[in-house]
Amino acid sequence: MTEHAKNLLRKIDEAAVEALDVADREQAKQKGGSQREAYEKGLNEVERIAGRAQARELAEWIQDQIQERETFPSAREVRNHGAQICRKSGHDVSTNDWLGA
Repeated sequence: MTEHAKNLLRKIDEAAVEALDVADREQAKQKGGSQREAYEKGLNEVERIAGRAQARELAEWIQDQIQERETFPSAREVRNHGAQICRKSGHDVSTNDWLGA
């Protein structure tokens, strides 16, 4: 994982701490391991395909979702939004790519 992606994940964690109470965070942590892996993979893929600014855009979207909905976006939502960001930036995302799944 790139250092940039690590920093973005830290910001997502901070948003979760601010938006969710202790019980919600604990419950989310129990089921969130695979989601966190998806966030990491999504950030890395978007950065690889479209660049750092687009990865930051995805991280900010994840943070906004956590704060607005008070829950974590699903891995599928992150993949779909990451693909939209890449396509909006002029990059192709195949349905064979992880983001395009």
